[in-house]
Amino acid sequence: MLDSEGAVLFGAAETVTARDVATAVRYSSGLIHAAMYSEDLDRLRIPDQPIFDSERSGLCFTVAVDAVGVGTGISAIDRAHTLRTLADSGTTADDLRRPGHVLPVRCRRDLEKHAHTVYGRALSAVVASGHAPVALVCRIVQDQGPEVSDIEACLFAERHKLTVLP
Repeated sequence: MLDSEGAVLFGAAETVTARDVATAVRYSSGLIHAAMYSEDLDRLRIPDQPIFDSERSGLCFTVAVDAVGVGTGISAIDRAHTLRTLADSGTTADDLRRPGHVLPVRCRRDLEKHAHTVYGRALSAVVASGHAPVALVCRIVQDQGPEVSDIEACLFAERHKLTVLP
C-alpha cells in the first residue's frame, strides 16, 4: 500500500516477502522501518535511540535489529525474515540480534495521538486489515534522492498496483 501523505510505501510485516523488501529498497532510501507498538518493543527488549521529539510526534526510533539465524542481515531475504520475526507473537528478545538492518519505530497505541504520523497511519491500516501490529514502512524517493511528488507517488502506485490511502 502507499500512503498519499509523504509517499510512504507500507505493508503488513507478517506477510512481507523478499520481493516486497527488494522493491521497497529499490524505490526508497534503503532504510526499512518496522512501525510497532511500545508494548511489543518492550517485550522484545528493543531499546530506544536518543530521539529528537518523541513527546510531540508520538514516535521514536529504536536500535536496529536482525533475526537470529539470518546471514549478514542486509539482503532482502534477511530483512523480510526479520520483519516476519518481529510480527510473530511468539518471538522473544533472544530471537533478535542488535544492531541490525531493520529499524523499528515506536508508535503510541492511542490512534488519535499517532494517526498523523506516516508510521502511525501505516500501523493503523495494517492492524485494521486484520494483520499483526507490525508494518514495513519506507519513504519513496527519486533516483537522485529527493522524495517523490504526490503525482509521482500516484503513478508509482498505479504502476505497481498498490492501494493508496487518502
